[in-house]
Amino acid sequence: MLIFEYQITNTMKKTLLFSACMFLAAAGFSQTQFENPGFEGTWQTGGDIAGSEPEPIEWSSLKSADALTGFAPIVAFQETTNPHSGTYCVRLKVVNSFGVNANGLMTNGRVHADFNPDNGYVYTIDTDSKWNTPFTDTPDSLVFWVKHAPVGGDKSKVEVLLHDLSHDGELPHDGTTTHWVGKARVDITGTIGNWTRMSAPFVYYGGGPSAPTHMLAVISAGDSTIAVENTEMWIDDLELIYNPVPTVSIAPTATQNIDVGVNGNVLTATEANGTVSSRQWMVSSTAGGPYTAITPAETATTYTPNFASAGIYYVVCETDFGTQTIVSNEVEIVVVDPATNTVTVTPSAMQTILTDQNGNLLTATETPAAASSREWKFSTTSGTGYASFGTPETGLTYTPYFSTLGTYYVICESDFAGDIKISNEVIIDVPSSVGIDEEDFKFNIYTNENIINLTFESLNEDAVFSLYNLEGKQVYISQVLNSNSQHVIENSGIYIYRLVSGDRIVTGKISL
Repeated sequence: MLIFEYQITNTMKKTLLFSACMFLAAAGFSQTQFENPGFEGTWQTGGDIAGSEPEPIEWSSLKSADALTGFAPIVAFQETTNPHSGTYCVRLKVVNSFGVNANGLMTNGRVHADFNPDNGYVYTIDTDSKWNTPFTDTPDSLVFWVKHAPVGGDKSKVEVLLHDLSHDGELPHDGTTTHWVGKARVDITGTIGNWTRMSAPFVYYGGGPSAPTHMLAVISAGDSTIAVENTEMWIDDLELIYNPVPTVSIAPTATQNIDVGVNGNVLTATEANGTVSSRQWMVSSTAGGPYTAITPAETATTYTPNFASAGIYYVVCETDFGTQTIVSNEVEIVVVDPATNTVTVTPSAMQTILTDQNGNLLTATETPAAASSREWKFSTTSGTGYASFGTPETGLTYTPYFSTLGTYYVICESDFAGDIKISNEVIIDVPSSVGIDEEDFKFNIYTNENIINLTFESLNEDAVFSLYNLEGKQVYISQVLNSNSQHVIENSGIYIYRLVSGDRIVTGKISL
């Protein structure tokens, strides 16, 4: 008896697999499906296919076997009459050739044909993309639509093997199954006159590889070596069914800022699409892990963050669903020691400076160690509204400099790994030295040793003369009662003077 083996001849296999995966991704699914599962792709002749009957791309039959194609009958036919869906389905038929009943065969691997029926099989050729289907998923079941017209008690089958490449992928196997990951098979018996949906679960084998690398399918009209001539089967719309992927998520997702040894907001794990075997709350000091179990162990659906050391922590829930372990989203927990980190600015005394002139250097002292980052800021309102300078000031020192009149409150804001500390305020007074109409307010100031002489016209009765040292401290103040006045200053040095007369203010520098 002559037995023919079969294999798929698909010159465009890689392209269509990519297209199918892209389509599935666009549809929101990540699981892989059959290539050309409804046979609506190109039907081709030539190349590896002997004869004129076309074969559907991604599938092959006896006419594209690795041997004896010149002797092999046509057993797979393009059918356009009453497909289950679309334009085409496949009709497979048991055909007698040279006294041997050849099964109606189709595969997504390649057929090995032999005159001895016992030597025939289909197989995966991993080195040639025409004859293999890469596959790494674990579907739940196989589904397809079929019609069946057996002769006598003949039967047909649809079989799908998931395997790795530790051994040759073959159906039927050569006695070795250690490379098998899972298999689904449906035996089709009796007459089925109308399109009928059939299915079978995938059986997964313990002790074998944990994940497949390829999928090998064989569709056969007729019962192997005892097939009966003229048995026919119509096949369409193959599909792999997947269980929903287990998920675990934790909420609330917002970053929490808590003190050392103080409870944060309760985190709750929500688990779906599976039976939970166990769970474990995990933590890492690096975003993305690696994670280690929180001690003592936290295994409930809720967890209250509480840490004994300052730092930034990333918390996840790792849930075991029996067949899969799923890790949740991360929640960032910033833990600070409120009694540890401080920043102080010196000198703290008020400074009085003119516009567009440097003040005295300010220095930030951070304890117990330097902050991870800092920024000097200012406000025109004490205690609030601090803003960045036009060019951010981020060093440990800052020299006050303002081009606009006003009173400014300067601070240093230091970031100790998420613990934000604000220093004391330093007041910088920038008084007016412009806008005086000399015709209305003629003013002169000169010194004689340690005496300051003032002369001016249009004196206001509330006129006040004051001096400030370069640290901004007021060292002298006096009401001015006459248009000519003298002011005795005990210590020599450089001073900022300020004369207020009504709504007029005059400032400047003077040396004694």
